[in-house]
Amino acid sequence: MKMRLVFLFLTLVVLVAARPKAGPKQKCKSGPVDLVFLIDSSRSVRPHEFETMRKFMIDILSTLDIGLNATRVGVVQYSSQVRTEFSLKAHAKLDRMVKGINEIIPLAQGTMTGLAIKFVMDTAFVAEEGDRPKVPNVVVIVTDGRPQDRVAEVAIEAREKGIEIFAVGVARADMASLRAMASPPFEDHVFLVESFDLIHQFGLQFQDKLCGVDLCVESKHGCEQICESSPGSFHCLCLPGYSLNEDGKTCAAIDLCAEGKHDCEQICNASPGAFTCDCNAGYKLNDDKKSCSMIDFCSFGNHSCDHECVSVLNGYHCRCQEGHRLLEDGKTCQAIDLCAEGKHDCEQICISAPGVFTCDCNTGYTLNDDKKACTPIDLCAEGKHDCEQICISAPGVFTCDCNTGYTLNDDKKACTPIDLCAEGKHDCEQICISAPGVFTCDCNIGYTLNDDKKACTPIDLCAEGKHDCEQICISAPGVFTCDCNTGYTLNDDKKACTPIDLCAEGKHDCEQICISAPGVFSCDCNKGFKLNKDKKTCTDMDMCNTVKHGCEHQCVNTPGSFYCICPEGQLLQEDGKSCGTCKSANIDLVLLIDGSKSVRPQNFELVKKFVNQVVDSLDVSAHGTRVGFVQYSSRVRTEFPLNMYHTAAEIKAAVMKVDYMEKGTMTGLALKHMLENSFSESEGARPLDRNIPRIGLVFTDGRSQDDITEFAKKAKEAGITMYAVGVGKAVEDELREIASEPTEKHFYYTTDFSAISTIAENLKLNICPAESQGEIEVKDPCACESLVEFQQATMSSLEQLTQKLSAMTSRLEQLENQLLSKK
Repeated sequence: MKMRLVFLFLTLVVLVAARPKAGPKQKCKSGPVDLVFLIDSSRSVRPHEFETMRKFMIDILSTLDIGLNATRVGVVQYSSQVRTEFSLKAHAKLDRMVKGINEIIPLAQGTMTGLAIKFVMDTAFVAEEGDRPKVPNVVVIVTDGRPQDRVAEVAIEAREKGIEIFAVGVARADMASLRAMASPPFEDHVFLVESFDLIHQFGLQFQDKLCGVDLCVESKHGCEQICESSPGSFHCLCLPGYSLNEDGKTCAAIDLCAEGKHDCEQICNASPGAFTCDCNAGYKLNDDKKSCSMIDFCSFGNHSCDHECVSVLNGYHCRCQEGHRLLEDGKTCQAIDLCAEGKHDCEQICISAPGVFTCDCNTGYTLNDDKKACTPIDLCAEGKHDCEQICISAPGVFTCDCNTGYTLNDDKKACTPIDLCAEGKHDCEQICISAPGVFTCDCNIGYTLNDDKKACTPIDLCAEGKHDCEQICISAPGVFTCDCNTGYTLNDDKKACTPIDLCAEGKHDCEQICISAPGVFSCDCNKGFKLNKDKKTCTDMDMCNTVKHGCEHQCVNTPGSFYCICPEGQLLQEDGKSCGTCKSANIDLVLLIDGSKSVRPQNFELVKKFVNQVVDSLDVSAHGTRVGFVQYSSRVRTEFPLNMYHTAAEIKAAVMKVDYMEKGTMTGLALKHMLENSFSESEGARPLDRNIPRIGLVFTDGRSQDDITEFAKKAKEAGITMYAVGVGKAVEDELREIASEPTEKHFYYTTDFSAISTIAENLKLNICPAESQGEIEVKDPCACESLVEFQQATMSSLEQLTQKLSAMTSRLEQLENQLLSKK
């Protein structure tokens, strides 16, 4: 106990002597500190309050010894997010820091204080951002409200990493949250002021804490044993063997025995922070001062045990070695023979030792895992043999044999396959394939094995159709070559054949037409010529004298053809043979018939008769006039297109079968349908370049329920001659808008359906003007078409004469060549 008091006294003396003395004029200098301001810039911090916070930070920085080797400062602001304004390593001078603080723009969002502490811990106090090892980390948190997230857990984690946290609350700040953030003791690390204007009070206290004043000397620290200073703070310590109590100031002796922090085997004697070991009665402490050993009475040498003396607590007894038994005198030992006593379970051989036995097996057997039973040694199964194929086992030995088709060699181990092919013991016609003791037959390439599996037959690919020759296949065993019929030549692919075209190759002497057949040719003549007896040359035929030309007036012969002409004052008609004073016109006529409800069924029948009267006046044929029929009401329906019927009888029959539609009067829609569909080539209208007149006839009994202007205009612009026929309530203005110019000749109106037959009599659309009885007529086609036809006939005659002249010239050249060759 006296030694412990001396140690405590010496420790206190050393600690007191080591503390710096605070002189009256001692200059306040902050030691090396890594300081981060964590400032709240949420919406609740008003602009003038944030300016006060700037001044607060600048005032504190003005009192610190700023530098990379002194105090480093970083600033982080937060709201709903966190942002580093400048890091610990960013600035080494006060003026740069002041400039950085004045440039901060508040985030003005929520208050996520826990997120901000986590950010400072993980991001600000790291070496990459300027944090120094073994330099105190200090965070000053300034906030004006309650955190919107959890702060207690993350603050504990930060303090456990050695970060000292000062929490400064202003106005609406929550004291419980400030205490959850700050480091203990709270009276030194938690500050709450009523407004931002009073925040400088914390600045003065914080400056004192960062100054180099030794609070252990200058304040009543209350430490029971040892006080240790830190910049701006202090903490209490205890002497060796003592631990600091929860109040952070008083100390308690450490009882290692009671805490189980010892390694004594039996008895632990405690002293503050230390212990000694002892032993129970009958035991002694070993040299390691921890474990205990029982006192060995056998070691005194006064026993008479035959084998072993065994010490026990406060005495001893004798014990025999294993396999021996102690006799009644308690000292003598006798060996135990279990084999002789029959106390064993060996299957074959028992080998005795004192108190124990082992089992063994006869030759050719092996002891099982139970060390009792025996199993025959199967050298074959264990692979302990050198047989090539079959191993036959006996206990501990083996003999060799061979598989079927093999024979055992003289060494009684290896086997040789029996080769029936090599020995000639087979009946294959061509190829013998050997396998041990057996064989199979095969054939040479181009042959196939017969069903008897012995004989071979040549493969005839031509006969089997397994070739791709176009004409002739020439077979050899397993292969083929291709050839061609007479008059054909084999292509480069050696498979297909091409007919020899002597005409195309110019290897013929036909005067006009060469008709080719594979490898040969025959001659023919153009129309109007006949082949001469030499089967090569041609002579012109006089078609007017040799055929029934049918010309009404005169037949004119042309090379290989003819044409008809008429006397002066008459015109050749459409049939190209008869003559007349005028020629019927060919037209494409589409009838747009109103089938609205106002027409009535009985009147619609009159309309159909009107249509058939018009058809009777037309020269209807596939090459003459074509007629299409479209009925409309509220919708439009093509009853039959231009290319459906080619005779007047067919058209008239189809008209009488048309069903009455009823409903509205959409004349504009019908005109659109006629323009876009009825006069299309797909529905039978002939191409515009043939100059076949296109005529549209609209028959209606009332006002149109839609606009007609657009498509009436477009129809006439497309070259369609439009006729408008109105009955009853038909509107004259609409009829005139539909009709082509001159309007008076292209529209007609009557008040009664019974009078429409008179319109049909005057509406002869394809005859000459002189035959028309009324004012409604088509343009006179006679003079123009006669001139065109005359011109076409003249050009055809000239072309035929030119061809004949060319043929005669060619023939003269051939005759001249023949004469020259005879000379």
